[in-house]
Amino acid sequence: MSDAYYLHLTDRLREQLKDPDAFEDGRLPSERVLAERFDTTRVTLRQALGQLEGEGRIHRSNRRGWFVSPPRLDYDPTRDSGFNDYVTAQGRRPRTEVLLTDVQAYPPAAQALGLAAQTPLYHIRRRRFVDERAVLSESMWVVPERAPGLLEEGQFGVSLWAELRGRYGLTLAHRELRFYSESLGEQAARELGVAMGSPGLTVRRATFDEQHRPIGYDEERWLHNALCITVTLKNKP
Repeated sequence: MSDAYYLHLTDRLREQLKDPDAFEDGRLPSERVLAERFDTTRVTLRQALGQLEGEGRIHRSNRRGWFVSPPRLDYDPTRDSGFNDYVTAQGRRPRTEVLLTDVQAYPPAAQALGLAAQTPLYHIRRRRFVDERAVLSESMWVVPERAPGLLEEGQFGVSLWAELRGRYGLTLAHRELRFYSESLGEQAARELGVAMGSPGLTVRRATFDEQHRPIGYDEERWLHNALCITVTLKNKP
């Protein structure tokens, strides 16, 4: 079919998505049903669905089909508030799964923190949910000398940074952030229940104390349509 029909089909689907009652439980019919409903081929239908996925209007879950995307989460990566706090503040339900804790060298973290490449670091890997949808896969590396015993006693289902402040008296005074729009790799895609290569947003953050001593480094891999980056800046008088 022509590109004109593909664009027309995209517009028709986009209009249906505006109706909150159009799809039961936010789930779209199967691709076969949609193709029959709009009298089109699966190839053309997938073009339209891919366009809407790129716009963040729908998302695909492995082995479950297509779903209407919920409202994006407002996310300010410069603030110290933990995931649970800012998700709850927006009337959403957070949940965290701890996937792994170990000690390992990670050269990208060491480089960002100004350490030798093979420096052993505490490593915590977590999967985080909003309203039971997995939206974030993250790995965090902490300098062991700054938080001795963290892996043995830490509570990683809540805010790690709150624990570093409360238990170890660490002040998160300086952060360096980098943002990347990139496809999700095999591990993150598997943890988030999407196909490898799905669009994602990566946030890399190195954190230092008031003396600019390294504390930790984290990498967040978000579903691209799960959040809106929101940063408030105030001019100094």
